[in-house]
Amino acid sequence: MSLPTIDQRYGRKLSPRGRRRALAILISALCVLTVAWFIWANPIDAGPQAVAQDTGFVLEGDQVTVMFDVSITPGSTGACAVQALDKSFAVVGWKVVTFSPVSELTRSEEVTMRVTSPAVTGLVSSCWLT
Repeated sequence: MSLPTIDQRYGRKLSPRGRRRALAILISALCVLTVAWFIWANPIDAGPQAVAQDTGFVLEGDQVTVMFDVSITPGSTGACAVQALDKSFAVVGWKVVTFSPVSELTRSEEVTMRVTSPAVTGLVSSCWLT
């Protein structure tokens, strides 16, 4: 046989005012957590950013030329890491390219780099603001 809880024994219940207060605390906590998550995760990409989209590559002996479009928030400086990969996806060429601030959002770029062994592809690894 289980023992009754104190509330069951003495007949205490949460008053309507207490229920409203508990509900208000719960809603407030959810709002604070939602705002904190939006600030931390930045799901709407607020603020300056740097992104790139590969458009092609050309293999020329011991060199690879990578073509891509880079979008950096106007007035911000950025950089992108460009890499060449071999058939086992090992990095055989690497170059960091920096971009000075300009007024347009997107621009096309070409980067040529030397490789240490035959490459099969070239691409942009990542971009960031500097």
